[in-house]
Amino acid sequence: DVVSQLNALQERPDAVVVSGDIVNCGRPEEYEVARQILGSLNHPLYLIPGNHDDKALFLEYLHPLCPQLGSDAQNMHYAVDDFATRLLFIDSSRAGTSKGWLTEETIKWLEAQLFDGGDKPATVFMHHPPLPLGNAQMDPIACENGHRLLALVERFPSLTRIFCGHNHSLTMTQYRQAIISTIPGTVHQVPYFHEDTRPYYDLSPASCLMHRQVDEQWVSYQHPLTHYAGPWMYDENISCPTEDC
Repeated sequence: DVVSQLNALQERPDAVVVSGDIVNCGRPEEYEVARQILGSLNHPLYLIPGNHDDKALFLEYLHPLCPQLGSDAQNMHYAVDDFATRLLFIDSSRAGTSKGWLTEETIKWLEAQLFDGGDKPATVFMHHPPLPLGNAQMDPIACENGHRLLALVERFPSLTRIFCGHNHSLTMTQYRQAIISTIPGTVHQVPYFHEDTRPYYDLSPASCLMHRQVDEQWVSYQHPLTHYAGPWMYDENISCPTEDC
């Protein structure tokens, strides 16, 4: 249903990013279904793994849909330089744990990409948020060495956005010049509780983030992925009068 809604968008996106946890248990039969569903998407697709993914199976089944992933399941990272903002994709997942970790190779690769990119704005996509966001359930399984990424934010003013999955909720903060955000889930959501650490989830409406380049800036907005009424044109006969009506 999510893919069909994305395919039906009136304004066609340049690309779709899925920021990890493509499947739940990392099994071949799950990836078979995922490949079939994602293969029906009518837009360019960029993928990164999450902690629920099996890296080897992720690459085996999904590489045909996203060849930028390369051939090394232990070092998946790539850059897309087709837009006004550079898109940098890194793998923060680590086998056997829900916590995130950025390998030394990933940090060095990202550092080189930011150096070579000069002043061109750059956005990083990863699964785990690189810093605590105040969510009592999810903070303990964030990226354990996310400070390494934050150090690059300090060194490279061009790094202005970091988008993450993992938290199953829309959460935003800022570190120096960089907006850091986790995006909503497309299946279930995780409610934001600051003190209660119990493993909650809910079935509040699914959504995604849409990003648009407006002049020199990226503008991001939430887009619902559930069926709802509308849109309708405003009716001036029932709307409050304004000077510009």
